[in-house]
Amino acid sequence: MNESMLIIRMNRLLLFIITIGAWSVSTGCALASFGTAEPAPFIPSEARREPLSPADQLEVRYIANEGVLITAGGKRVLIDGLHRRYGPEYAYLPVPEREKIESARPPFDAIDLVLVSHRHGDHFHPESVGLYLKNSPKTLFASSQQVVDEAAAGFAGYEAIKGRVTPIPFTLQDRRSMNLAGIDVEFLGLGHGSGRHSTIQNLGHVISLGGKKLLHVGDAEFTADIFDAFDLEQKGIDIAFLPAWFLTNKMGRDLVEQHIKPKHIIAVHVGPNEADEVRKQIKPYFPDADVFGTMLEKRQY
Repeated sequence: MNESMLIIRMNRLLLFIITIGAWSVSTGCALASFGTAEPAPFIPSEARREPLSPADQLEVRYIANEGVLITAGGKRVLIDGLHRRYGPEYAYLPVPEREKIESARPPFDAIDLVLVSHRHGDHFHPESVGLYLKNSPKTLFASSQQVVDEAAAGFAGYEAIKGRVTPIPFTLQDRRSMNLAGIDVEFLGLGHGSGRHSTIQNLGHVISLGGKKLLHVGDAEFTADIFDAFDLEQKGIDIAFLPAWFLTNKMGRDLVEQHIKPKHIIAVHVGPNEADEVRKQIKPYFPDADVFGTMLEKRQY
């Protein structure tokens, strides 16, 4: 081997030794740093998700009393939002806003599905429902036979809209799953309580929309025997719209905690000027619950 070849080989060996040494030092430092670092805090899976884009958000707009308009995934559902003045103790839209929603004008246009829990006037008015369906020709409507019968009797143009009306058979503690306007809805026979309300067909709704499950119970009585039939605590309810008395009464709170277990609560059926008092009463038990008390306010999830 001549001298030049020997020099080349020696240089290559030296370069190899230097490279290995540098890699060992850097790796050793990295390993030492990893071993002494503080462990990363646990982050719940929900918190790891990327922020939702506007197209993926679920929006809830409060109408009045128990009325809510839910928008997600290109679909819109209105529950108990088409009613008129029923009494001073119940929230209702002022006339200009009521006429806007009955005319299906923005932001109340293009609703895919209208649902009504029961026939009481703080949840439903036959002419309000009829006018909306007349002015929004692609909207579907579903409710109990009691509500459908009142809509047929109370709206003069019913014949023109009845093809988009679906009566839901009511049986206490029974459930019925349907897909309406491309939206999965489970109708729950919750009832409205005893006494003078015992004959009222009150339907609850579990709606799957925007990757979330939403529960609306209407004016259900907070009776564990009835809610036991539906296993709601196993459904993974993301948002529950609950009458305020479910949250201010111990029996109601027990039912929420044991038989519904929602991830988020929104109190509805709050009378005019009662929102602050309701918040005060429920905060010790459900500190993260929302209270809908300002008509047309919105939330995004």
